[in-house]
Amino acid sequence: MSLAVRAVWAHPSDLEPSRKGVIAFAEKLDRSGINAVFMHLKGGDGRLYWPSPGFPEAVAPECRDFDFAAELLDACRERSIQAHAWLIDFFDGGPAFERHPEWAQRDNEGNTTAGLILRGKPWGVVWQCPARRPGYTDQWLVPIYREFAEQYAYDSVHHDYVRYPGDAAPDRFCFCDACLEEMPRFSGLINDVYADESFFHERYDRPDIESHWEPSPRMLPLNWDRLDRRSKARFLLEGSTFQGGRADLDYFFYAYRIYWIERFCREAAEAVREARPGMKISAAVFKNPVLSGRFIGQDWRRFAPWVDLALPMNYRDHFPGTFEQYLDLLGATIERQKDWAEDFEALIPGVAVNFLYKEEAEAGLDPAMWPHEKLSDTLACIAVTGVPGACVFCAGQIEEFGMWETVRRSWGG
Repeated sequence: MSLAVRAVWAHPSDLEPSRKGVIAFAEKLDRSGINAVFMHLKGGDGRLYWPSPGFPEAVAPECRDFDFAAELLDACRERSIQAHAWLIDFFDGGPAFERHPEWAQRDNEGNTTAGLILRGKPWGVVWQCPARRPGYTDQWLVPIYREFAEQYAYDSVHHDYVRYPGDAAPDRFCFCDACLEEMPRFSGLINDVYADESFFHERYDRPDIESHWEPSPRMLPLNWDRLDRRSKARFLLEGSTFQGGRADLDYFFYAYRIYWIERFCREAAEAVREARPGMKISAAVFKNPVLSGRFIGQDWRRFAPWVDLALPMNYRDHFPGTFEQYLDLLGATIERQKDWAEDFEALIPGVAVNFLYKEEAEAGLDPAMWPHEKLSDTLACIAVTGVPGACVFCAGQIEEFGMWETVRRSWGG
């Protein structure tokens, strides 16, 4: 297939944490026709897979005396394989949360995401607030990006979970103390000058009450300071700009979240580009930026000034229907993504191996019997769209399901 970038996502657990293990892994990629790897180097548990001088408490134990990031970069360079540093952004329940629990996202009860029920059991994961300043974003995450760029000449740093949580509660976060303070001001619902002057127009003389939106400063209820967190959150998500008007304040809630995700991308890009001019920035994003903007604050069309490579996760579980329908929808979706990503340097669609085999997994079929042509047909579908590359999730699944040879045949290893 004529793809310039033939990539996989990978985890440190996919290889032995030693120089020998890293070389063996790089050789396996090379034999399989893979010429780019997006290696997981910051996890949802907050662990860093390099001996970080700035965040030593976050370093994974196996990397305290072994520079995994440097060894992987050297092994990839020797084989002309691109090395990209995959960092998980706002899903982080590690040392940052242990030190600063106030940085975490909170719902209208003041709870973190950890206790939410997902598929019948507590979710157990913590998400950090992108908007709180000072907080996780500016005190922890952006400095990590800067440090990594200073230390390692990777081809890119790669955003993942660059969004709000959508898995369990797309509309519940964030109502932390900082957001309850900042969101009304950000949205123009209150003004620092004449902060107690109620929003009012002398002459409601236009056809729609919403036509009289200009005279702000104050649209908040006069008893705002006496309301509890739940009442404030309900107003900001379900209330009306005008008494008796449409329930339109959710617009400001979604705009606020989109803004802070994009602002983080900008701040991370500025830090990386200052530390290492020329280093690329990439991001794993959801398939439709309009929908992901509404549900998780990730309107990735806005990332273009701050992200060079867009990797939409076009996994089968994000689409309905049969495998054949998935291929049709995948091709059509990539055509739309080409328009959405026109201001990026490159669009590199991603697919996940395990989700291709929904029917086989549900039937309890031994993975050794799974039809490998599902993977090769999917990669062929991407290639005919004319995009410059594709990325497969992930090296561990290729190994688990015995599909290295399928990848090699598809990608000319």
